[in-house]
Amino acid sequence: MVITGSNLSIRVENGKIVEFLPPDPKSRRYIAPKSFDINVKNSESVLRLSQASRNGGVGHFLMIPAIKPIANKLQLSYNLKRANEAGFPILVAVEGIHQGKLTEIATLHKKGAKGIYINSDEDLNLIRRVLEYGELLDIPILVNCNNKSLSYGVMAEGEMAYRLGVSGIPNYAESVEVAKIYELSRHFKAKIIFLGITTKESLEVLKDKPENIYIDVPIDNLYFTDRQLEGFNTLYKTTPPLRSGEDREALLRGIESGLVDIISSNHISATGKDLPLEVAESGISKLDIFSQLAYSLPISPEKIQKLIADTPAQIFGIENRVAGENFIVVEFGEFSVDPSTFASRSHLTPYTTLSAQIVSRGG
Repeated sequence: MVITGSNLSIRVENGKIVEFLPPDPKSRRYIAPKSFDINVKNSESVLRLSQASRNGGVGHFLMIPAIKPIANKLQLSYNLKRANEAGFPILVAVEGIHQGKLTEIATLHKKGAKGIYINSDEDLNLIRRVLEYGELLDIPILVNCNNKSLSYGVMAEGEMAYRLGVSGIPNYAESVEVAKIYELSRHFKAKIIFLGITTKESLEVLKDKPENIYIDVPIDNLYFTDRQLEGFNTLYKTTPPLRSGEDREALLRGIESGLVDIISSNHISATGKDLPLEVAESGISKLDIFSQLAYSLPISPEKIQKLIADTPAQIFGIENRVAGENFIVVEFGEFSVDPSTFASRSHLTPYTTLSAQIVSRGG
């Protein structure tokens, strides 16, 4: 079977590419490598995450231990075993600091950990030691920049939070932590990913970052703003929160300028949404449509491929080019989202339409 694309065409047999052919400039299809999602929270079973990733055109994902701890050899081995059983190339990040103590980073790395996850408001001396390990072992460090003492609100601080009469989370709960970690990181050569950046102030802090520093943004914050929570709509409650229109525009400009390096799903399988906003579960399910959402953004497919496939793979030392079974065929048009087809435990998502869908994939 021959599949034509605007960037290249391929001949496929038994789910594998056997020949590359010239592109068709008139084609409404784009052929890309499978995505690499670096921000999938461990909010549901490994099997469900694997199935949802396949649906969403994801070839690799990094499991982030933000919901359940992965801080010792037993917890790491359990998740790696489940990944092996699922038959999916899952990378597992471990906590660098757990309950106020440094974890056995070198041992966990030797046992298969592929990333170190830390929260920015931990003890700075412990964070410094994590950065030392990251540089020594050449293992990426993913930093969640959020000051917990400033983040007891239920949505972003601003006009909408005021109108709804709920407590808000200020932008500086993120940006002050970004500034602190950025200053510390300048003394090390470790690969450091600022995970889930959402504010214009954070981008300003990082505007002159060196090559070993990377900015990741959650895809939800490229689509939505805090105004979507009007009427106490819990579908849009997530962490980090949806910010203002100015913040969203700043993120999109950061992508266009090349300041932003990665777009990730920040997938959180939240089912407890039929509750008051203050107590509703935080998170948006979208791993099943991650690549489709990314290619639906008003950004060139070449740039999207770099943000969701090429750069993440390069950071983690994984070859991720169109070859063999590693491809997805994206078709552009108007398509509806059917959450009932999600493999994720949660079918609750605010996304209803797409301008890109996957019509074929390798494997």
